[in-house]
Amino acid sequence: MVRRREVLIGPDRRLRFTMELDRGRPRSWAVQLEWYDPEEEGWVWVARYDTSGGTPHRDRNRIAAHEPVDLPQDPGKAARVAETDLARRAEEYIEAYRAAKAQGKEAW
Repeated sequence: MVRRREVLIGPDRRLRFTMELDRGRPRSWAVQLEWYDPEEEGWVWVARYDTSGGTPHRDRNRIAAHEPVDLPQDPGKAARVAETDLARRAEEYIEAYRAAKAQGKEAW
């Protein structure tokens, strides 16, 4: 089973959650910060934590892929830590994304 939800954390930013469960236990997860880019006239992902590839890591659009992070082993706790980081540092992540975009760095 896959659970998904979105949470608005500001007028132009939101968190998107995905958790895949196996017999009620978390198997894989992702927490993604999205920002409404007025130039793109749509939502873009800015930063995310996920378990793609089997190891929890952080990706930052236009900046870095698969940054190693120190997260709890428990998937539920790790996802909560990721959520807290993205919510608290949303402005920092968005500004870094905007700067990289202004420099012409490619999105992915």
